[in-house]
Amino acid sequence: MRDPHYRIRAGAVLVAGLVLALCLPAIAQYREYNISGQVIDSQKNPLEGVEINLRDQATSRSFKLKTKKDGSFKFVGLPHGLYQVTLTKEGFAVKIDEWRFETPQDKMVKVEIPPVVMVAAEVIAQAERMKEAAAGVKQAAEKVRSGDFDGAIAALGTILEKNPADSNALYILGQARQKKGQWPEAVAAYLKVSELIPGFAPAHYQLGVCYQQMGEPDKALAAYGKAMELDPSNPDSAYNAGLIYFGRSQVPEALALFEKALALRPDDPAYLEMAGRCYIHKADFAKAIDLLERAKAGYAVDAEKAKFLDDLIAKLKEQIKK
Repeated sequence: MRDPHYRIRAGAVLVAGLVLALCLPAIAQYREYNISGQVIDSQKNPLEGVEINLRDQATSRSFKLKTKKDGSFKFVGLPHGLYQVTLTKEGFAVKIDEWRFETPQDKMVKVEIPPVVMVAAEVIAQAERMKEAAAGVKQAAEKVRSGDFDGAIAALGTILEKNPADSNALYILGQARQKKGQWPEAVAAYLKVSELIPGFAPAHYQLGVCYQQMGEPDKALAAYGKAMELDPSNPDSAYNAGLIYFGRSQVPEALALFEKALALRPDDPAYLEMAGRCYIHKADFAKAIDLLERAKAGYAVDAEKAKFLDDLIAKLKEQIKK
């Protein structure tokens, strides 16, 4: 006679086998996602040997592989889940991402990940240096605005020692030197800026101002001409060039530039005054009076200037009577 306990034990084995059989399909369905992609650098070059670590945030299951020579990777049969992704490679900043594949799938789903960009550590370090330099230039600019020109020059010197081609630092240095009346030093700074950024109109304009102060009108006119070419919307370039021609008694050339400035800023009293003076030279007193009257209105807060123009207008009116 068989031991009845034997049947019970045998029955337990059969039940356990049935449970295992029922579990198998469940295990199979976890192989739901076929993930592929590529890792590249900031220059779009493929990166080989990047270690990619996935960790399911719900179960802490992890998956790991390295990219191939062409930077490609493929996770075959990845279970659904919310994954923290960590990419590491020597010489590059660690990149952390998140992949959300939380929806269970009955069949394998192929997913192409957009190119993953890793940035070289040196590029990041350079960006940090540029950020620090930009902050330093901003502080130096504030010093210039507050009148601390020597403080600005000292601060910019430190920045330029690290990067002599920092165009922003050079431009602010030019302004600080210019404010101190150090025209040759300002010119040297602005010339470097114009070499580094030929299309930067303000550098050419400031060169014109410096050359004008240094008594080099031809160089000033060339600089103003370049500034006008690059930025036709700045009336001061035309006005300053007009002053040089007026000082040379080249009235038609001066008037053309003053009128060009007025077209951009019609109510500027300085522009109106100089255009009026040009019309005096042309003996068009009526036109000169009209311009000078408008200039006088603009000098309402400058009593001395307003009186000068009032006297000049009175003399012109007397000329017309004659």
